[in-house]
Amino acid sequence: MKAEERALERCPKSENLAEELRNERKRAIFTEGYHQAEKDLELTWEDIELIVNIDQDTNNEESIIGVRKNEEHYQEVLKRFKDLKNN
Repeated sequence: MKAEERALERCPKSENLAEELRNERKRAIFTEGYHQAEKDLELTWEDIELIVNIDQDTNNEESIIGVRKNEEHYQEVLKRFKDLKNN
């Protein structure tokens, strides 16, 4: 697993028992934090619904002002999604 590998890179195993116990605890904390960050960043069905709605809104706007390239369109969708998630 990626989290465990990263934790081991940052807190390598040690021959010294006391140091290994400390590093083992640090690895566990690192791994727990890593998994929590993944959960926090995970998209929900509500997020997908919001993205679809933003996409539809921008498509409607673009039919009035002219069509954008796909990249520009999706950059705008992403920007609006991030703005809504941050507020």
